[in-house]
Amino acid sequence: MKKYIFQIILLGSLLTMNSCKKDYLNLDPVTNYSYYNFPQNEDQVSQAVVACYARARSMHNDRLWYFGEFLSDNTSFNYNPNDRGGLNTEALDEMVNTADDGLIASFWADSYDGILRCNFALENIDKVSFRLPITKDIRTGEAKFWRAWHYFNLVRLYGDVPIVTKVITNPTEGTTYKREPFLKAYETVIIPDVMDAITKLPSTATETGRLTKGAALMLLSKVYMTQKKFSEAVTQLNELTKLGYVLNSNYADNFDPLKKNSKESILEMQSDALQAITFGFGGQFTPWGTGTTIWPPNSSPRGGLNQPTADLFNAFEANDLRKNVTIGSLDVSATRKGVLYLKKFIVYDVATKTNPTNFPTYRYADALLMLAECLNEQAYGNAQAFVLLNQVRKRAGLPEKNATNTPNQQAFRLAIEKERQVELAGENHRWYDLIRTDRAVEVMTAHGIAEKKVKTTVQPSAYTKIRTLLAIPSREAKQWGYTQNEGW
Repeated sequence: MKKYIFQIILLGSLLTMNSCKKDYLNLDPVTNYSYYNFPQNEDQVSQAVVACYARARSMHNDRLWYFGEFLSDNTSFNYNPNDRGGLNTEALDEMVNTADDGLIASFWADSYDGILRCNFALENIDKVSFRLPITKDIRTGEAKFWRAWHYFNLVRLYGDVPIVTKVITNPTEGTTYKREPFLKAYETVIIPDVMDAITKLPSTATETGRLTKGAALMLLSKVYMTQKKFSEAVTQLNELTKLGYVLNSNYADNFDPLKKNSKESILEMQSDALQAITFGFGGQFTPWGTGTTIWPPNSSPRGGLNQPTADLFNAFEANDLRKNVTIGSLDVSATRKGVLYLKKFIVYDVATKTNPTNFPTYRYADALLMLAECLNEQAYGNAQAFVLLNQVRKRAGLPEKNATNTPNQQAFRLAIEKERQVELAGENHRWYDLIRTDRAVEVMTAHGIAEKKVKTTVQPSAYTKIRTLLAIPSREAKQWGYTQNEGW
């Protein structure tokens, strides 16, 4: 039987997960367990919930950046004429890919696998006894957060999607699930789940790397902003500002392996070399042909992915302290000078021979810029909106924005857009920002023109058809009879 989003639950995907963090995952042996007798106690429910974290973390490692950054004007790839593998990756970047694209299919499959894990945890939480009622609430909040997170990613990328909120053990039942309007996903799963998570998650993480109320408030705020419900987003963001988060004085501290889970961190994916939990994209992001200069294990012929574009490089203002933290530049050869790479996530620890850095999902700087944007959308000239924007700019060593240099609502919108582009570069927000603000077609059309001027390798058809939704994977569409998105 083919494996699609509807599948009999597999024990291997839920019962033998690697930990997200050693503090809260000591797995029991699972030799004698099956779908029908697991979980049997509170600790095993916790293991099922950790499986939800594990899928989200793996997507941060090798899925999210393709669609948050690579699909946008922020990053591209370093063309290697001697290695023409990975053509589907290049096609995604240049927007000439098809519905058969493996990256599109993988994101869909991983998302629904994550939803499956959340559904499994939620179906079993009420079946066991907990030592403390608050623990049951927290585990419920965690599973609901991740289910909402997956569905939010899906509707932003694919539009209408099947809504599955139970574990399906009968394969024939899968045929009954059709694509549902994305608004229904917001109304029946995403918003209810994350609102419940807000009430159940603690304000301070019970263990390092765990979800908090702040993370849920961020997710709901992003949902409301995507729906252009700015007043509702302001309410959530104002609650977030009361939880004790502050900006780090030094921007680089957000990516320093010695300063993980800082006062600016709302949610970050954990890395722990001792537990063999690290991120593997260091070699992918390192430009090919650079040997051990940037990535000591040696560069790969397929390296140079998620490479900062000239558009991103030029988006930084003069003297912006974030630029050298975010982007590196190297003369590789006489013909490859000034090759750019995403510096802030390429970290190598000689002792463990791994990348020890965490990956930020939500930072407080993101929240401040979100709140400033929402206040401006309500009415231009809000003094607090300028204060919030300038908090972020001050840390970057930049002059303040004011009514003189940002004289109207549209100017403020573009100032926020640019600030988010450089502040959050590489953190998987850019494409969603362009979609949310209805700027994707305009920005990506201009980006395509610019790319063709500076790169002789760009395909003639690249960027000529800017599609704001991904294709429904062709295999899924054929198997389940889904209608295909326009333009595919």
